Amino acid sequence: MKNLLLLCLLFCATFGYSQRADTFTVYFALKETTINSTSAAALDKLIRNKKIKPGQKLLVIGYADYRGTAEHNDSVSTDRATNVQDYLVSKGFSKSDITGIGKGKIDRPTMTAKGGYAPDRKVLIITQSTTDLDINKVAVNETVTLNNIFFEGGLPDILPASMPELQNLIEFLNTNKSVHIQIEGHVCCKGMTTSNTGPYSNDIDLSKLRAKAVYDYLAAKGIAKNRMKFEGFGTTRPKVYPANTEDEQQANRRVEIRILSK
Repeated sequence: MKNLLLLCLLFCATFGYSQRADTFTVYFALKETTINSTSAAALDKLIRNKKIKPGQKLLVIGYADYRGTAEHNDSVSTDRATNVQDYLVSKGFSKSDITGIGKGKIDRPTMTAKGGYAPDRKVLIITQSTTDLDINKVAVNETVTLNNIFFEGGLPDILPASMPELQNLIEFLNTNKSVHIQIEGHVCCKGMTTSNTGPYSNDIDLSKLRAKAVYDYLAAKGIAKNRMKFEGFGTTRPKVYPANTEDEQQANRRVEIRILSK
């Protein structure tokens, strides 16, 4: 009985999935990138319970822990994402509906254990529904969080998985010609930017550059610049404080649209 309980705890701690309603996690063992019987069972349960379904747009993000070189961790995280993507395709999902990304290691500056940090050996599966933008539900000076705008880690580069959300925003602005907006960038945690020099050297700069990247994309798609402003607030306006869990940090890492007039 004791061994059975230990096995159940190990399964939940190592290969389970959790997080917010639209984000699920598959965990991997040390150095492992392939889908074994246990991780396959976790993915099958997601599909069986219709947590993820064919036809949905999915973002699949692979990670590694802080062990190893940057090159090694980039390779491992990419392989993990690719293998989850391939497994879902084998279960009837369309490859064109899944964006797979390897994000390398998750920095843990205060951790030095040789065994690494097991919770960071994972793949996140994020369902990509677009934000409900209803002009009748938003008052002037209110903000709306765009749930699916993704950036390269520590950079202002918009990832391709953001395109459905951006197209949704474009359609909203084209439908509501009198709306003026301010695009507001926020980053998750103080000191999380990775560059020490150049334009990304602090949290405020990075958040503003991310807001500007959205501004530039909308302008390139025909939205008049005089209808838009952009600003970055770094870590000064968290939704959750303190942000101790990954879910809480993700809630703070966001782009918001403030309605200036309508």
